[in-house]
Amino acid sequence: MTTHAAQGRPKDPRVDAALITAAIEVLTESGWASFTTTAVAKRAGASTASLYRRWPSKQALAGAVARHIAQAELTGIDTGTLEGDVRELLARKRKILEAATGPALLSLMGQAAHDPELRRILHDDVYLAVRGELGALIDRATGRGELANAVCSAQVDVLTLVLIGTALARSVFVETGAHDAGEAELRLLLAAISLA
Repeated sequence: MTTHAAQGRPKDPRVDAALITAAIEVLTESGWASFTTTAVAKRAGASTASLYRRWPSKQALAGAVARHIAQAELTGIDTGTLEGDVRELLARKRKILEAATGPALLSLMGQAAHDPELRRILHDDVYLAVRGELGALIDRATGRGELANAVCSAQVDVLTLVLIGTALARSVFVETGAHDAGEAELRLLLAAISLA
């Protein structure tokens, strides 16, 4: 029987957390143009070598930021009703955008149009996370008999784009502190799900 020697020191989760926090701060303050692995490592008080052991590129680090945000905020919604679940999903989306993570995530999404690797990473770590949560709450609502018709996969795709797209559009077209259209968004999403 053969054994494999450990490769290097085990990664310290505290360093992972410090690097993610630093990446969010750099993205929030300076945007994608100034988002470098050197700036992130310096902000975290870590070496670039320790950063590269975890993520081989700034796109991969950006993906880790997006995954961290999505997993921390978008999972585990189950209030017992479709309206409650959609309301909670929208509240969590609003929380992401209003926290320090909001500008960082919006910066990444804006840059993704020009960077195929980043676009793929955000598709996997943001779009699929939102789609998975939305699909799960629709499936639960169907199982409880709240929906007369099943919602097909293509319709869930479009609803996911609407859910994400309103956040992007609001960040560009609506002034900070302007009237919150959350209730209108909730009613429109519920109507769209029910009519699907």
